[in-house]
Amino acid sequence: MGIWNSTLVYVGARTLLAGAMVALLLRRQVGAWYAGGQVVSDLACAAFLLAYVNPDIRDDVGALVIPLLLFVLYWEATRFLENRRVAAEREDQETTLDMAVHIYGSLWAFGFVVPAMLAGGFLVFNLLAPDQWPFPNPRPALTCAPKRVHAGTELTLRMQVPHGAELTVFTPKGRALTVVPFVPRRSQAPGSGFGWTAHFALGVDTVAGTASAGSQPERVFTDSGVYMLSVSSEAELSSLTCRVRYAGGS
Repeated sequence: MGIWNSTLVYVGARTLLAGAMVALLLRRQVGAWYAGGQVVSDLACAAFLLAYVNPDIRDDVGALVIPLLLFVLYWEATRFLENRRVAAEREDQETTLDMAVHIYGSLWAFGFVVPAMLAGGFLVFNLLAPDQWPFPNPRPALTCAPKRVHAGTELTLRMQVPHGAELTVFTPKGRALTVVPFVPRRSQAPGSGFGWTAHFALGVDTVAGTASAGSQPERVFTDSGVYMLSVSSEAELSSLTCRVRYAGGS
């Protein structure tokens, strides 16, 4: 079972237990604020765990992880301390049910809350220092979406920066058309230029490339078939590639 499937099972079990806890809170008539706060905390923890193992969810959560993590820290710490205080102030002898609830609370905190907060902490670290933590299921250095395009659509390249400074498309007939020609980094301002572009959109109907230096630009997507897009390094010794299928008309 892969890390993604394992996390789904873990989050599913966590959600079921959290739902039972919220239902118990509602039966005890603790108030909408208390139950609502617990729901927000549980949903945030589930989002942290899923985002940790899925780059798309990680991007969707984005900077929202910061206020959510602060809320979870406040909420869970407050609930933990409050339960400790209530247990210490009890005058009657602790029953078996009270002991079971206490053990369950401890297992919940260390088995389901702490891992989620750690995942949220790594997400915050990733915001401050992108691509410096080895997340499972990392996003490829270059992705093309969608994988199947036709006339009138837009193709988006998603790249980890910095990357190569040249973009070339290889057509189904084996021709190489340069869409973004190589420009030495020393001739550009630091952190600028194609090599520092994380998202690059190409209009299928309008994107053009040149077969050689000085030749006239020509339309890239003309023949149906598989096109390979290559982002080359400055020395052109290595490249990042992705493939899309062009289906012609819409």
